[in-house]
Amino acid sequence: MKFAKQLESEAEDIPSEWRPYLIQYKALKKLIANVAEEIERRGLSSAVLRECLGNSNDEGPTGIKYYFTGEVPNVRPCIQFTYDSNQPQIQPLVKRLIHGDEDRPKLTYKWSQNDTDFFTLPDTELPEGTIRRRGSATAALVKELMDLTIHKEEKKNDKEEDDIEDHIPRMRTLVIELEHDDMFFQVLMTELEQAVSLQDKTSQKFENSVQELETEMVKAAAPQQKSDMYTWRQIFSLYMDAQVFQGQLESDRTMRSVQKAKEQMEWFSAQLERLNLASKLKSQASKAAFKRFLTLNTELITIKHYQVLNQTAMRKILKKHDKRSGLTASRSFPRFVGADQFFSPKLATMLCASIMEKLTAIVPQPDDYACPVCMNIAWRPIRLVCGHIFCVRCLIKQQRQNMTNCPMCRHPTAVKTASALNLDVPMQNFLMMYFPKEIKQKKRDNEREQAIEDVQAMTGRVYSEQQLQRMSRQGNGRACIIM
Repeated sequence: MKFAKQLESEAEDIPSEWRPYLIQYKALKKLIANVAEEIERRGLSSAVLRECLGNSNDEGPTGIKYYFTGEVPNVRPCIQFTYDSNQPQIQPLVKRLIHGDEDRPKLTYKWSQNDTDFFTLPDTELPEGTIRRRGSATAALVKELMDLTIHKEEKKNDKEEDDIEDHIPRMRTLVIELEHDDMFFQVLMTELEQAVSLQDKTSQKFENSVQELETEMVKAAAPQQKSDMYTWRQIFSLYMDAQVFQGQLESDRTMRSVQKAKEQMEWFSAQLERLNLASKLKSQASKAAFKRFLTLNTELITIKHYQVLNQTAMRKILKKHDKRSGLTASRSFPRFVGADQFFSPKLATMLCASIMEKLTAIVPQPDDYACPVCMNIAWRPIRLVCGHIFCVRCLIKQQRQNMTNCPMCRHPTAVKTASALNLDVPMQNFLMMYFPKEIKQKKRDNEREQAIEDVQAMTGRVYSEQQLQRMSRQGNGRACIIM
């Protein structure tokens, strides 16, 4: 499928009020036709320009260069030809190019500054046969000039040293401004500015919506709303597993493509439906916040899609421009205007982080407060001198086994010196508020484990890990099997 058709098709996924702010690819293609016609009608050749620009060395003192001048958004494309005016072979060729004859239209002089002469291509109506003849003659002249200029440095090594000493180079620059090319980039810059303006407004609106939803969810998912809090925890756990916009694994932190983000969002929605989580939300505030949360994710995918479409359209239209004109805008234009300011890859990352940091953090996940030894909630959290936190049960076990160092950072005596004074009371209160079910289960596990240890102490028997697990399973929901 051609890109113009693809752009029209994908634009259907963009809100109708955004579509006028997409880069108008078809209209710009018509302007490119005018650029190519300007170059051909006025004595230049896209094939020769392509060859000369491809062979020219931008770093060298002489040669031809296509570049942009001005300041964003008022940029102007130019062709610059730098030559040694003291070269006897070059002087008559430059004179013929500037002044023209019946086979070549003369350039229109504008002004001179600092050894630089500015010209524009003449705009005259001529018969088609004359245009072809003049175009062919001028192209041959430009190619002859470039052959002399570009390869002059290579030939210089073959000259005698006394000849080099006699020649004093005097560099001069001839700049040709392209009117239709200028018009093309004026239109492109206007569309880029409009696209970025909409992008900025939409991003700010998105940020405001996230802040409003954050305020709503602080109330809707509060610990006082115990049933809703646990449902929200499941929702956010699934959302983080979905990794809709960015990978969360250490080995994969890349941003998702639009297609991948849509696929992951569909997976997330399917899991919500499978677990019937939406219907488990009790309060009206939670139900409204849930709908808004899904809407925000869809909006972020749309913002990302809009940015990608414009970015691709600019890249494609510049490539088309170069193909038709023989110029090198696809390399020089993005560098000159700083394309990243128009299509910053950080935008989607920033908006994604806004959701992850402001919304999913409202309901803490048990994994973030797990004891690193037993991997259950760190109930009765003991904060060691090194800052690492363990549940009291695991810490007592370590002390009984005469472990002195922290299992995480190997801080010496961190375990040995720990006592009841190391109890992190604020964190304990926090855990009681947000993880009542997990704490209740942890207490049951601790009591069962203590009972098994007591039986082993009384009987003198040492049970295997399999026996302990079997006893633990048998003890769930049943009367004591010991007494």
